[in-house]
Amino acid sequence: MKFSVKACFVLLTVGVLLAASLSACNGESSKDKKSASKGAVNCPASTVYPADADGEFDPIADTSAVACGSIRLWGSAMPKSFNMWEDYNSFSAGLMSLMFEPLVSLHTTEERPVGILADKWEISADSMTFTFHIDPRAKWSDGVQITAEDVQYYYDVIMDPKNLTPIFKVGLSRFERPKILDSLTISITAKDVHWANFWEAAGLVAFPKHVWKDQDFNQIRYKFPVVEGPYKISEFREDRYVELSRNSNWWGFHKNWNRGKYNFEKIRYRFMEDRTKALEAFKKGDLDAYAIYTSSIWIKQTDFDAVQKGWAVKQRIFNREPIGFQGMAMNLRRDKFKDVRVRKALSYLMDRKLMNEKYMYNQYFLLNSYYPDLWENHENPTSLNYPFDMDAARKLLAEAGYVPGEKGMLEKDGKPFEITFITASEDMRHLTLYQEALKKAGIQASIEQMSQSTLRKRLDDADFDMYWIAWGSSRLKDPEASWSSETANDPGTNNVTGLQDAVVDSLVKLQKTEFDLAKRNEILRALDKRLTEIVPYVLMWQCDFHRILYWNRFGLPKNVYAKFGREDESIPVYWWLSIDKSQKLDAAMQSGKSLALEPAEVHYAE
Repeated sequence: MKFSVKACFVLLTVGVLLAASLSACNGESSKDKKSASKGAVNCPASTVYPADADGEFDPIADTSAVACGSIRLWGSAMPKSFNMWEDYNSFSAGLMSLMFEPLVSLHTTEERPVGILADKWEISADSMTFTFHIDPRAKWSDGVQITAEDVQYYYDVIMDPKNLTPIFKVGLSRFERPKILDSLTISITAKDVHWANFWEAAGLVAFPKHVWKDQDFNQIRYKFPVVEGPYKISEFREDRYVELSRNSNWWGFHKNWNRGKYNFEKIRYRFMEDRTKALEAFKKGDLDAYAIYTSSIWIKQTDFDAVQKGWAVKQRIFNREPIGFQGMAMNLRRDKFKDVRVRKALSYLMDRKLMNEKYMYNQYFLLNSYYPDLWENHENPTSLNYPFDMDAARKLLAEAGYVPGEKGMLEKDGKPFEITFITASEDMRHLTLYQEALKKAGIQASIEQMSQSTLRKRLDDADFDMYWIAWGSSRLKDPEASWSSETANDPGTNNVTGLQDAVVDSLVKLQKTEFDLAKRNEILRALDKRLTEIVPYVLMWQCDFHRILYWNRFGLPKNVYAKFGREDESIPVYWWLSIDKSQKLDAAMQSGKSLALEPAEVHYAE
């Protein structure tokens, strides 16, 4: 993703990292085969790029890619808004990145900036003021020139108190309002020294002021008639799908950086909350690619006939994507979770080893870190990796003042210890197993199922006890939005647990003025140590690879995915429909013959 704020808020209620069980489908009917052939179309011999295209090339992209055809992808459950700035979720963030771009982005393989909307920039001697020059070729999809006023308008929209943009306000609050120097030049000055100031400033986006100036930004949810990026929404059916169409006249094709990218004429995301139905849709050929985040599906349900014949490809992708964490967020605003002994006890009561073996076929490593990619083998050597230990949990709960009541359930000051998990997931196996362990320890645990939109509102309002959530990571890690006390009570905050800790705050403050990445990572390791001491989450597990199924009709970059990306950042940007592969696949499916199998694993190579 190109945006500077990269919380990668992945809601597990849509099943991103929950296991799911399916009935195997070991064959395909003739109807399925016909459906799977939908991707075959005639394409031009080559893509015509503007003669005046200039600048460096993206090393991930294959410049021989042909722009044509379409791809159908799974969009999980439909979010309550596509507007990522007022409802941040991973799907909407990916969608917006195809329609709006920042001034400058982090290079795809190197730790340096590359111009996107801006073609050049300057940094003042004191590293406090950043001046950006918008590419004079940049235009909105309606043909109107993109100006510095549109970038200033972005700042005004995000910082407007009435707009529900809390996680984006955190970074921009470090700056004065941007100044327009001329129609294509804008400068922005930081209030305080912070290593991330340049990247935050570089992440400024242009909003179409001439279209949005009289609208309520909070109500801009599904309609974006004027955009800046290579795609725009061409069709939307609520709870069914959203389709993007490629703008062949996009101004960005004047930049070599975009050569070999954004190749599909249409990208359709189908909304299905049920992951099992999504897999069946892939098997029928109604989806062209399907990323799998569920171990049981990967192990038990993905060796169907089309995969065995090489018509569909099953691969594990190992790249350099930063690894985040997942776990049960405990709402520290509630009294029952304020005692760290209680939080440690809840960690002891989750039998992660059994869950990994029973439900996930040992494909994951157990977490004892909030920044696992900062440590060798993803393990913090100073932190406890909580084993399942009922006795240790009971001892901690007793020390915290909980005693058995008349019915044997724990209570304190006459009040029973009760916990409710909120979820929108259909798969309850992990929660149910955890619930059983909690009950054995004397804790009354219940599970409250709800819709995705209701769950999102409950989280925004901090109206929950515990919630299973996964967080992504980023190449340049800024912990402020997730852990600072100042963000604890903001509506829709990334500080989901409401953590307020003086030591954490001091470390967050310390890393702000450290410009050396290696030294900043040392501070983050100290922060990680503190977080594992105060236990805001019941940490769970993580993996260091991606799993993907796709029909064997696509052209791919060398490593299938971007160096630091996942499927949502790689497939729409770098893949293309291959005429040759499509013809071979169609012929093989027609005759029933097999194709040569693609490698089962792809390891990133420079």
